[in-house]
Amino acid sequence: MDDESELFQELYPALRRYAAVVAPREDDPDDLVQEAVARTLRSRRLTDLDNPAAYLRSTITNLASNRRRSLGRGRRARGRLRSEDAAPAEYPSDLADLDGLSARDRAIIYLADVEGWSGAEIASMLELSENAVRIRASRCRRALLASMTKESGAMRA
Repeated sequence: MDDESELFQELYPALRRYAAVVAPREDDPDDLVQEAVARTLRSRRLTDLDNPAAYLRSTITNLASNRRRSLGRGRRARGRLRSEDAAPAEYPSDLADLDGLSARDRAIIYLADVEGWSGAEIASMLELSENAVRIRASRCRRALLASMTKESGAMRA
């Protein structure tokens, strides 16, 4: 096995977990990782990158944001075609709360709260200032808390 393959094998599990968090629910995380790697390999080798994991995570975040915008346009169009009576019942879910966040915001929450990355590391990878990462993470956490608190209050009523 060459260096490129070994590097990919090493990075893949963490990239897949990351893609599962930032991708829209309709998308397969494996497809997102594959697209990010394919796009990267069109212009350079993974072994030529200073920090291939950070580069691929950034690419995955951008691809997820693009896909989310595309899916949103499709949902709005279908919503205009469908009558209110035909709308399926929706049930509250923690995943629905996360879907309300942008791919970049989900990435920040995942990297900080699940992976334990520092604000400086996240800022560097997502090309934001450290202060912007702290502010966005704080706003996201407040929004998620408010959403879950509202949900639990509605369920008790």
